[in-house]
Amino acid sequence: MKRLVHYARRRAASGFYRAISAVRDFDPRKNLLIFSDPRGGSTWLTEMISQVPGTAVLWEPLHLRKVGLFNDVGFCWRQHIPEDEEWKEAEKAFRRVFRGKVLNRWICPSPGRFLKADRLVVKLCRANAMIPWLTKTFKFEYDPVYLVRHPFSVAASQLKHGAWDGTSRNFEIPEGRFCELYHQHADYLSTLGTDYEVRVATWCLTNLIPLRSERNNKSWITVHYEDLLVDSGKETRRIFDRWGLPVPRRAAERLRKPSATAKELTFLEGVEAQLSKWRTTFTQAEIKRMSQVLDYFEIECYTADDVFPRVSSWRGSHGLEQRSRP
Repeated sequence: MKRLVHYARRRAASGFYRAISAVRDFDPRKNLLIFSDPRGGSTWLTEMISQVPGTAVLWEPLHLRKVGLFNDVGFCWRQHIPEDEEWKEAEKAFRRVFRGKVLNRWICPSPGRFLKADRLVVKLCRANAMIPWLTKTFKFEYDPVYLVRHPFSVAASQLKHGAWDGTSRNFEIPEGRFCELYHQHADYLSTLGTDYEVRVATWCLTNLIPLRSERNNKSWITVHYEDLLVDSGKETRRIFDRWGLPVPRRAAERLRKPSATAKELTFLEGVEAQLSKWRTTFTQAEIKRMSQVLDYFEIECYTADDVFPRVSSWRGSHGLEQRSRP
């Protein structure tokens, strides 16, 4: 009986979401997009940006176990699409998402807001390696926000969160279209033997695509999580100035609170406590091994020596400015 009730509820929910998607059709170019790693601060930033009047959140449409569309297209978990390639099926799938035509309980947590919204706030985890392709393909009116967080902090948060329990100690190279990003490093990746090294290598592979792009912070807005935590007002104004929109009255208030998915209380203890959590998560030997991963991928903007970015990586290779400390 319980199974029948569950099945009936699922069918009713599916019918409901099909119905509300049929009556709305959003312009993909006018949506507000947020790119980040899982546990990279995207929920926190999404909650702030969703204070823009007339918006509704689309929640992580690239979660392959929650949204079957991209599974059907042939995506891997952190799919890479080179900037100049064509993949019509992928473009069609994203267009459906950006128009609000792919809905379920996961992707549309607030159907009431969805029905009243003028534009969507699309939270995209695991899409960093597609940022140049997506921005070139869709030509968004509002440059997407690309939120970057220290790879050691991301790794620590993922491993503490619980959703990554059972993470493989060996890097599993995905198979599929445009997976050369992973295969070209196969020999090195096969030497990794811990879950934390695998997490850091994953960060490097997917973030080097937008960070090294000539269009970094030009076709999208690159924001360091650490900068947002230290001076949320300045970074918020930078985002909304680029968009030509007023900063929502409640945006600053929202950034002073931990996100709905934050599990640790250090957010409330201050900036240094929040940013230094990874130092208490890993041993010195583990930090050394993770640093060797950064060295292999020639990561310069983050190191083991500092919880803050070493430089503003989005400034490119010329005229780098040393970061100031709070």
